[in-house]
Amino acid sequence: MAGGKVLIEHRYTPLEITHKARQEVVTNVDRLSDETICAMLRHYFPEYGIVSEESGTQRAVSPYTWIVDPLDGTESYIRGLNFSGVTIALTQAERILLGVVYHPFHDELYATILGEETTVNGHPMRVSDVAELDQARLILDYSPRDALRQHLNAVEWDRGIKQMLRFGGSVALNMCHVAKGAVDGYLYGRTRNRVKSWDTAAAALLVQGAGGRVLDRQGQSLDTLQPQGFVLCCNAGLDVHCLLNHAMPPAATL
Repeated sequence: MAGGKVLIEHRYTPLEITHKARQEVVTNVDRLSDETICAMLRHYFPEYGIVSEESGTQRAVSPYTWIVDPLDGTESYIRGLNFSGVTIALTQAERILLGVVYHPFHDELYATILGEETTVNGHPMRVSDVAELDQARLILDYSPRDALRQHLNAVEWDRGIKQMLRFGGSVALNMCHVAKGAVDGYLYGRTRNRVKSWDTAAAALLVQGAGGRVLDRQGQSLDTLQPQGFVLCCNAGLDVHCLLNHAMPPAATL
């Protein structure tokens, strides 16, 4: 993808780094990737709207809207961890019709269409079939200062979970790890830095197309078009009741 090519081309060049709201950072590469992607979308789909993390909303009369994150995992990119990617979703009203996530550093293109299976580089992929939480491998991405951390530490200790991986980076790529069965679940919990539609819309469709679930605190399907402070992404059979609302501290304390 063109946006991913921008990320690769500038991987070793000095970055221009500025700060946005809530201590979020943005680089010149975010903007260059955004310009490249949006220019291409406007060329081929001039009547469609675009919602991009970096360039905002470009409205149109068409019911179709592209949702773009030109560099998901900016902090990871700045630190040279190479766990960053590009996400693009196509929506019609409240429905997500298409989802694409590209991991340029692994040259992996995850793609799906609503109702179809998810593929990576054209090969079908499925979520894992691990059902017991104590046998699961989970990725956790949460604030180190809130009650969610204490709760998850207690769950890990009590249930003897096989492996908890604690790292951030690209939300979309973490969700893709669930979609391809590399891990059994991914939990995001940061109410002060809520994920937005450009973080989750494409990846959620990919997980669903691979047979998985993307849930909110109540265990309901996540509304990926609204900001969210809690995301639980997992395979279809994983026992996640103790990770959800009734075993969690109230949202106001997170």
